[in-house]
Amino acid sequence: MLIEWCRDRIWYQDIPLKVSGIPVGARMTVVKLADNKLLIHSPIQLTTQLQLALSKLGQVHAIVTPNMSHHLFLSEWWLAYPDAYFFAPPGLQQKRSDLIFDDALSAQTPSLWRDQLFQTLVRGSDSMEEVVFCDPQSQTLILGDTLVWLKNSTNLLSISLAILNGCYYKPAMPFYWRVSFQDKTRLRQSLQEILTWPFERIILSHGQLIPENGKQYFADAFAWALKSPSPIITNK
Repeated sequence: MLIEWCRDRIWYQDIPLKVSGIPVGARMTVVKLADNKLLIHSPIQLTTQLQLALSKLGQVHAIVTPNMSHHLFLSEWWLAYPDAYFFAPPGLQQKRSDLIFDDALSAQTPSLWRDQLFQTLVRGSDSMEEVVFCDPQSQTLILGDTLVWLKNSTNLLSISLAILNGCYYKPAMPFYWRVSFQDKTRLRQSLQEILTWPFERIILSHGQLIPENGKQYFADAFAWALKSPSPIITNK
């Protein structure tokens, strides 16, 4: 069931999802752009009920995948919406060579939603980069796995996984992904750009939503990366 996050602008829907047998859940976000055109962020399993709900909101126009991990249900959408534009994050075109994408996502905002949404890449990882979005109209940051917050989990395996990855007691980038960011300078530049955007709320793809104080949560979650490295002092 689609839940309205911002009146006539943003909706989301949650589904159960297991990763390696552990429940983590998944969330899709829908943004209504100009002319009743819909942007689908991180598409979930497509059902007849979901298609009907979307048709009442507008035209499915663009389907975006934030990172290489969020591709499980793309085939269903590709078959159901042949006229929509499909955008791949870095690396997914090679991973899903069975699909044809219309364009690749980058730090540059495509014309389809330019002047409506902010967009950039979380850079610096040697394994996966993520595209993040911000809707200034609703002051909402829309993320894939950049932050995860599984504090509402009741499954013991889910809780254990969240604690091990630092994203149970507070929202955080999962540790398994965090350690892949070898280029801290590029990561810091990405984070600093995001913090200039006008957002106070955050929609995550996994876990607890953040309805207020989003910018503070985001800054706190990345304090480890935003700190400038200490200068190297040498004795002459």
